Amino acid sequence: MTILQNTKSFLKKKFKKNKNVYLFEINDILANQAKLPYSVGLIWSHCSTVEAVNNGYNLADIIWWRQPTEDILKNMKNPSVVGFSCFVWNWNNNVEIARKIKARWPNCLIVFGGWQVPMSDRVQGFFQKYPFVDIAVHGEGEITFAEILEENLKNSPVWENIKGCSVPYRMITNKQSKNRIIENGLKVKEEFENLNYHPQDTYTTLPRPRIPDLASMPSPYLDGLFDKLVRDCEHNLEATFETTRGCPYSCTYCEIGTKYYQKIKTHKLNKIYAEIDWMAENKVVFVYNADSNFGMLKDHLAITKYLVHNKKTKGYPQKHRCDWSKNQADKVIELAKIFYEAEMDKGITIALQSMNPQVLKAVKRKNVDGGKLKEFIAMYEGSGLPSYVELILGLPEETRQSFIDGICEVIELGQHNYIGIYPLTALPNTPFGNPEYIEKYNLEIVETFPAFSHVDISEINDFEREHMVVSSRTMSKEEYKDCTVFRWMFMFGHYLGTVQFVSRFLNNAYDIRFRDFYMNLMIYMQEKNGHGFLGEQYAKTEQALSDVLIAKSPWGRVVPEIRENFAWDFEEATVLEVMKNKDIFYSEIKEFVISNYDIPEDVLDQLLRYQRSAILNPDLSYPRNEKFHYNIHDVIHNNAALKQQVQILRFDGKNYNGDFYEYGKETLWWGRRVAAYKNKIKSLKKITR
Repeated sequence: MTILQNTKSFLKKKFKKNKNVYLFEINDILANQAKLPYSVGLIWSHCSTVEAVNNGYNLADIIWWRQPTEDILKNMKNPSVVGFSCFVWNWNNNVEIARKIKARWPNCLIVFGGWQVPMSDRVQGFFQKYPFVDIAVHGEGEITFAEILEENLKNSPVWENIKGCSVPYRMITNKQSKNRIIENGLKVKEEFENLNYHPQDTYTTLPRPRIPDLASMPSPYLDGLFDKLVRDCEHNLEATFETTRGCPYSCTYCEIGTKYYQKIKTHKLNKIYAEIDWMAENKVVFVYNADSNFGMLKDHLAITKYLVHNKKTKGYPQKHRCDWSKNQADKVIELAKIFYEAEMDKGITIALQSMNPQVLKAVKRKNVDGGKLKEFIAMYEGSGLPSYVELILGLPEETRQSFIDGICEVIELGQHNYIGIYPLTALPNTPFGNPEYIEKYNLEIVETFPAFSHVDISEINDFEREHMVVSSRTMSKEEYKDCTVFRWMFMFGHYLGTVQFVSRFLNNAYDIRFRDFYMNLMIYMQEKNGHGFLGEQYAKTEQALSDVLIAKSPWGRVVPEIRENFAWDFEEATVLEVMKNKDIFYSEIKEFVISNYDIPEDVLDQLLRYQRSAILNPDLSYPRNEKFHYNIHDVIHNNAALKQQVQILRFDGKNYNGDFYEYGKETLWWGRRVAAYKNKIKSLKKITR
């Protein structure tokens, strides 16, 4: 090698060393599970294929789990460019870190991208609020970030040439461009058509076209980017992968429903197989499929079988979760059954969101409607697959009555397994985050803690917030609060099983509607005015939910006698306290039934004994036999006529030996979608009198 070549090599290495890139995709470690930073991984994998970037920069570190800011800063060395992948759960943490990086290294280029960064039509004022951010990336970020890095290598970068981003006025280097912008006011014409001028000094370039060939993009799993992260990680691993990107639907509460992502792009099958192999070899426990409609494509059957094959032959991945395709029940059943039999997935989600047609129209949810729900439930249950319905509280055009009626209607249609009911959040890049949409439906939005449960509240980051919709033109804030309390009562009562069999028996034997039963139960708890077990549970939950709405406390409730500082979901906390106080709880339920319905006391006593036996008790031993004098079981499960009949039933479930935490974790938390609270019941003897 010549002296000149040696000099060039030295300068190249020195130059590269001085151009350190740091990437942030911060996630919380929940249940000892660490999520690999897929988004920034995709970005850097592409950047590594660009010669100028590969030669000009060194990827110093990827920060992918939450840790003290000062610890992060202490380990950073001369950052040249720092990129942040922004989500609702890490936004404020990213803001804090970015602010301190800019204060310590003023010449460092700070780039924000991801779902929490406002779209180009909503970016006005962004750089005034966050002056330490230099560039905001809109849409797919792989190519845009690589071009930013290339441009940053120049002595005088021209940021206005890069599509798919916004920059503050101070970043515009072309003087003619600046003058023309000021001269023309709101919109740049002539030779500078690619720039928009906003009064807040924000400049947005032309939109970045979608990646034309997603299949050609490199994989952070296959190029070795994550290998070191995996080696150094002491937690169980979660990995994200995608077979498609985009969604043909336009649901207004979803970022992917924007026009930008409506065309579906696909990955190659051999690439997906290779990623699954990597996950198996690296003992990834949990995989999340990021497709919006898994089951839509023909290749999804082959991918499903390949995932299951890897679990059977290599032991990993062990669990899989996805968002199922809508209105394609036959395809979904075929795939879900394969996952279910391999114990990789718990069942099928029916993402309905509302039973009110007016609501579905307002949110452009045209792909699923309540009219098909009964058909879907019958198909899924008939195939032996657990199914559950998802609803959202707070959608426009929903009323208190339609929300409560909708929940009860789902039950009337035969869905006793599970309903997931989630609070609506206004994400910035959805129509819900658009001021015009907010004004149209008179949405009131409050900033509060994200609806995270199953965390140690002493470790909850006080920075993070989400924007929760708490009222609309058709639902007042008090009505919204009332609905949240009804949701809690319904969830702990029916879908976590504490009174499910009571309500089903009364429905079948005495034609008492589910809506009537649960509305009366809520009134009964309200009238207790904080007294008795049920009154106390109602008061606790109502106060806790009120505190959540004003960001006074995080989501959920702590049951300190079971696990200190551990936040359970509201309904889970109530079930755990029911299990600690079964006698008083069921005595109050008996009082409630007697005060509202004309049921013979001996029948009611038998029913309550069946109810207590049918759900799993953490402090009882199994199997156990119980003798009944009425055909309670047949009335509930087979809609048989009530009659006196001696029946011996065997109840069989897991023995927890009084470990309420393990019971709560496995039954109420992990197992809620498959109704794990239920015991297996076998009839041993029937004698008709």
